[in-house]
Amino acid sequence: MPQQQPPARAASHAPTRPRITGTSLGMFSIVVLIWLFSLIVVGAIGYGAGALIGGLQQAGLVAACAGWTASGVLALLRPVEAVLARLLFRGLRRPGPAELARIAPALDRVCRTAGDDPGRYLLRVQDNRQVNAFALGGHVLAVTRVALDLPDDMLEAVLAHELGHHRQLHPAATILGWWYLLPFEAAERLLRGIRRTTRAMARAFSRLSDRTGGVAGGRAADGALGMLLVLAALGVLVVVGAVLVVVLGLLWLPLALVVRVARVLGAALSRAGEFAADRHAAELGYGPGLVRVLELFVTGERSAPRPRGMAALLRSHPTFQARIQAILRTPPGV
Repeated sequence: MPQQQPPARAASHAPTRPRITGTSLGMFSIVVLIWLFSLIVVGAIGYGAGALIGGLQQAGLVAACAGWTASGVLALLRPVEAVLARLLFRGLRRPGPAELARIAPALDRVCRTAGDDPGRYLLRVQDNRQVNAFALGGHVLAVTRVALDLPDDMLEAVLAHELGHHRQLHPAATILGWWYLLPFEAAERLLRGIRRTTRAMARAFSRLSDRTGGVAGGRAADGALGMLLVLAALGVLVVVGAVLVVVLGLLWLPLALVVRVARVLGAALSRAGEFAADRHAAELGYGPGLVRVLELFVTGERSAPRPRGMAALLRSHPTFQARIQAILRTPPGV
């Protein structure tokens, strides 16, 4: 595809330091909330581990909470971000020489316009058939292979949008929120595993009960005795499993409710972050190119069923049409 030359722009429209906005403050507030509640899960594990070691409950609690809190810093280190990006996004890789020759000059032009340093970003390419891009942590900036075929003004608009996310620290808040949600994810999987195991034992208990009810006399009596012993042991396990499900469910319910509310609020802030990143690109003069990119998806969006209920509340992006209208209302060079 022939590449269009981008329009001339001013040398710098924005300060080089990250911009703390209301949206980014809201995102980090959600992170703090998630972190605080994750300490309940992690602290309980540390307390239990300390008790098993022998009288070190408080030490285990403090060590677990302090270590878990400090671990969030790891998620913002460049090597860790690169690993997490590969784990979270399928087909993500370093750009090849030709791809780097395409994306690096475009990023240089955008950073020169924004007054930013292109060397701070980890460039990645995702093997995906859809035009897309994303920012992760404090450094990762990725585009799909198809996006590299866009004309210069559209590619630079996409990069300016993702640069806006980084400049306002949205990806840093997102990765920290994901990181501190991991204990809840692990606890939910454990609770689901206990429920599945308890249901399986209950079914086995029922089958064995039916078998022992039809056995009588001689050797059958000996077999029935063995069956009864197995049945009794299995019954105990079923009862213990059911008690664990009830107890853990009651303890987990308030935390799960808070986490669900945090996810809904986080999704709303994510949508606000998309508008803010669009506005950043438009203020740098990339509004027309970004509108052309978003228009590629409007037809498909109109034909797709609209999410409702909780699915609508958990949407991380506004509609493309709403984003286009907001961009058209943003004057360049604000």
